[in-house]
Amino acid sequence: MAVGWGGLAASIGLLVTTNAGEGARLIAVVVSFFVGGFLAGVRATDLRTVHAALAAVMGYVFNAIFVIFAEVADLLGGPDSPGFMPGANGTWGLTALVGLALAVIGGTVAANWLRPQGRDQRRRAA
Repeated sequence: MAVGWGGLAASIGLLVTTNAGEGARLIAVVVSFFVGGFLAGVRATDLRTVHAALAAVMGYVFNAIFVIFAEVADLLGGPDSPGFMPGANGTWGLTALVGLALAVIGGTVAANWLRPQGRDQRRRAA
């Protein structure tokens, strides 16, 4: 469940920038994959950073499904379908690596934020 929600949030950055330039796509990926990784980390009960990394992969899976449906619509006479990997090979590869890194960072933030307080810290807070 955590990977699904995180992947859905991550894929939004890919979906909204299908026809945008490389800079806009990179900015959207940075934001959406960080949020997706964070959400996956919040929803997971353990291994938060692993769930965040899997959410980044799931973001690309959701994007691939969208592109397949768009291709079918294009074949049936609808609007042109977007490419799965727009831009040069180095650009989409860099975007994928940045997305994965930001998702893991988001999961790490969630893991640190949700870490239970130690016994001494609870006494001080009370």
